[in-house]
Amino acid sequence: MPQQIYDIKPPEKKKEIEIAEKKKRSPRFFIGLLLSLLVVFGVYYFFSYRVEIELWPQTEGVEGENSLSVSISDFEDVDVLEAAIFETDFLEERRTFQATGTEDSEARARGTVIIENRHWDQNQPLVEGTRFRSTDGVIFRSTDGIIVPGRSLRGGEVVPGTVEVEVVADQPGEEYNIEPTEFNLPGLQGAPSYDGVTAYSEESMFGGAIGERTVVTEEDLERARNEIVEALFTEGRSILDSRIEEGFLLGRDSQYAYRIEEENVGGRAGEALEEFTVEIRAHIEVITVREEDLEEFLTDSILDLADFNWESDLVGDESVYMDSISFNYSFSDINWSAGEATLELEFAGEVYSDVSSLRLLEAVSGISRRDAEELLNNQDFIREANVRFRPFGIGNIPEDRDRVRINLNF
Repeated sequence: MPQQIYDIKPPEKKKEIEIAEKKKRSPRFFIGLLLSLLVVFGVYYFFSYRVEIELWPQTEGVEGENSLSVSISDFEDVDVLEAAIFETDFLEERRTFQATGTEDSEARARGTVIIENRHWDQNQPLVEGTRFRSTDGVIFRSTDGIIVPGRSLRGGEVVPGTVEVEVVADQPGEEYNIEPTEFNLPGLQGAPSYDGVTAYSEESMFGGAIGERTVVTEEDLERARNEIVEALFTEGRSILDSRIEEGFLLGRDSQYAYRIEEENVGGRAGEALEEFTVEIRAHIEVITVREEDLEEFLTDSILDLADFNWESDLVGDESVYMDSISFNYSFSDINWSAGEATLELEFAGEVYSDVSSLRLLEAVSGISRRDAEELLNNQDFIREANVRFRPFGIGNIPEDRDRVRINLNF
């Protein structure tokens, strides 16, 4: 078989050729890259180039007081702000309290009885000190003379005449602190009216004692009521604050109120008790306004008090720096049934004069940055002015107003 011979070029020569070709292309490559970068930069500069004019206006601090009527129905009047009233469902609280009063003297129990006259059609007179004997034989006496009305006939039925009278125990002692019971009148015994003129009590007699004893005081009762009302008030405010949507003015005690619907007190002032209970059922309500409406009113009130006399053609409208507004408020003369009140306000804020953008752009168009800054810093309503080219630049402010931005700073 004949031998085949292959012609193979030496590797070194090929490498030399590749290196030569690379050296030959190198200058064009970098020139092209440079041109591309210049084009990209030019496009970026053209579309991002702008001038920013930063202005810090002069401000005037204003303080004042004002009052405003608020109503849930008459807010169409320009001098009345729209109000809203929210209320909770019924809240209930029952607590037991310790009595703190003491007495160190003999005391007679007292209370009231209701006398019934089922015997006579005429009035039955009873003198002061008339005795009333309980079913257990305990004697009480009336503190005043009294006339018991005669019985009457209504719808074919006999209706006894009744009257209520205060009574006091015949002797001091705790044994006279009896539960509700029936009484007869020993002074009528043997008379026809004995069985027809009787009495009964609906509440326990209280206050009977000999020696030192613990009694309920008026201060105890007031403290107990206030404690429960405060607890209900706090609970009701928390409920209302969580339920009412954002944007309403809340937070002052003067705009909340409670209405007690039911109150039960297990004790009376002067009653000999170690402890007593108080139960209150009430609901809490609040009158409020929208913060947006109040902010508008405050803005107008602050502007009314401002007094600017700027001498510049570049001045625009007077405005309030909204972040500077602060105020305190309270509600008074609240008529909950009518949904009306007076809103008392103390407020403060800073007022400035805006710039007329159109006249400012006309004034700085085509002039240098330095001239523009000098012009603006000489305006009496401007505290400071800076002119910047973005991203950088030299020359004059462009006449193209779309490339000029005016920013107000405080």
